Formats: sequence, C-alpha cells, structure tokens
Amino acid sequence: MPIEFRLPDHLVQDVVVTHAVPACYRKMRLPIEDTAALFLSGKWGALLKQKVQVADSFYCELYAEPLTDMELLLSVTKPVIIMQTMMTGSIRIIHGDNRMQLQPGKVGMQYLTPGVTYTISLTAGQHYRSVYFQAPATMLEELSDTYPQLTDMLQTVKAGNGFSAHLPYIRLSAAMRSEIEKMKNCPLTGQARAQYYNNRISDVVIAYLDSMHRITLQDSRLILLHEKEIDEFIERVDKCPEEHVNVEQRAHALGLTERALENAFKLKLGSTVKIYILQQRVEKAKQLLLATMHTITDIAMEVGYADPSYFIRVFKQTEGVTPGRYRSDHSAAI
Repeated sequence: MPIEFRLPDHLVQDVVVTHAVPACYRKMRLPIEDTAALFLSGKWGALLKQKVQVADSFYCELYAEPLTDMELLLSVTKPVIIMQTMMTGSIRIIHGDNRMQLQPGKVGMQYLTPGVTYTISLTAGQHYRSVYFQAPATMLEELSDTYPQLTDMLQTVKAGNGFSAHLPYIRLSAAMRSEIEKMKNCPLTGQARAQYYNNRISDVVIAYLDSMHRITLQDSRLILLHEKEIDEFIERVDKCPEEHVNVEQRAHALGLTERALENAFKLKLGSTVKIYILQQRVEKAKQLLLATMHTITDIAMEVGYADPSYFIRVFKQTEGVTPGRYRSDHSAAI
C-alpha cells in the first residue's frame, strides 16, 4: 500500500512492536478481513496502525495516544489522492513551508506525492483517530466536469512536479460518517466485496465534493462582494499580527458571517484566520530573534502574547524548536 506512517528516528530506539491489537484497544480493531495491524508503544505513548486493501483502493486507520509532544512522519511510495477524516483530535501537518491544521469532525481531500515527508504534530494527553482511504484518480477525472475544484488538483497530479495540493476540509456529515462506518462492517467476499467498497468510496467522495461545492458557491458570492475589504484585512494582519482579532466582530464589520470570513481565508490563503495570525506572529518573532537582542519575554509581548511560556509552546509547536534554540542555531549559521 502506498501510504506509510513511521516514528522519527529518536523514538524508534524506544519502541515495542507487535502485530496483535492489545485487549484494551479491542474496540479500535478493524473487522475487515486481511487487515494488517501494527501496535507500537514506548515511553512516548502508543500508536495503532491498521491498513487493508479494499477493491481498487485501500483503507487505513491511525490511532495515537501520545504521552509527550511528538511527531509522526507520513510518506507515500507513489502519487495518491486520499480522503482524510479526523474523527478525534486536532493535528497539524507540515511539509516544507506549508502548514495545515486539521480539526476533529472534518473531512477533506489531499494529493500526496512521493519524495516528500509530511510531519504530523501530536500533543501530549490527546487521543487521535484518523481515517484515510484512496480516491481513485479515474473516478475524479470523471467528476471534474461537475466539480471544477478538482481540476487544479488533477493537473498537479499529472504534472508530477513534487508539489502537494488539497481541497478544503469541511464538516463530516452524518451521511459521510455512516458510509465510512459501513466500510468497516462488510460481510461480503469476492467480486461482490470489491464492488461494495468501490460504491462506498464513491458515495463518500461524491458527498464530500457536493457539500464542498455548495459551500464554495455560497461563500464565493459574498467574498466577491467584499474582496477589497478582505484583502485589506489580510494586509493588516501581515503588518500587525500582534493585534487582537475578534473574528466574529471583524466578519460583521465586513458584512459577512463568521463562517464566510473563515472560508474567504481558506480560499485565498489555505488557512483559518486564527492559524494565519499565529503563523504571521511566529514569522515576526523569528525576525526579531535574529535582528534584535530583545529577551524572549519582550518578543512574546511584541508579537501579541502576554504569557511568555504560551508563546514558547506555540513557537515550538510551529517550528519544532524553542525560540532560544532557534536564535542560537540561526545566529551560529549567520
């Protein structure tokens, strides 16, 4: 199967691996025949990976209980378009300069390319469960005339230029959740089983595309009416990310709903308002760390954080190192 999750090297040294699902995780076990399960544990926590071939696709579930802040590495052996659903837990996926925050109860479509390592950040004390399955490119080609949002993604796949692409993550509807659960409880065998899984995957993909299409159409009309004001708002965040922003109040001031403003950011920048502000604050902090001798506390205040310890935690989650370590590493390089 093309998709693979692995621990970073420094955690591999402290890991116990078994193909048997422990009794305490029995409810998490996939009932699909031929499922390959791998349970990993250590001082860092526990991880249950389950994968199975279904018809012309694959189905994968990942469950994690980290005891410390940690990262998982995601890679693929061939180009693949996946449907990804966060059932529980909120994760951040990083590759290169791109960052994407995935919230629980959300579903989206993402193109993954070989040769790229995607870093998934997990926070200690949270429980994470996510579902992945392949969206066949041939089926998406047939749907692209109806759902033009697919066009750019499919062009990226055809170009094979090493970039990644994703469509918006939207709320997981009851209908989509039901179809995903059906995949896990199929008693059929042979060709009937293959046909069943192809139908279930098609139903989820079409339900997602239809929901996304309707949301995009509704919000696009409002966004076009207020594009100048939205661009000015983005420019203000870029210049002064330290300023407090009440998204609801800002949306009302622009004549938009809060959801429409959030979707405007997603359509224009691929991010929510909150995450974009966080990213801009961290970028400003990085500049201050290298260009000034201000203390970490002073820099935290300058970028909008009254609590230095919270600033340090946010910075480390985003950059992988503390502000002090970032300054020392990059000052040495300079």
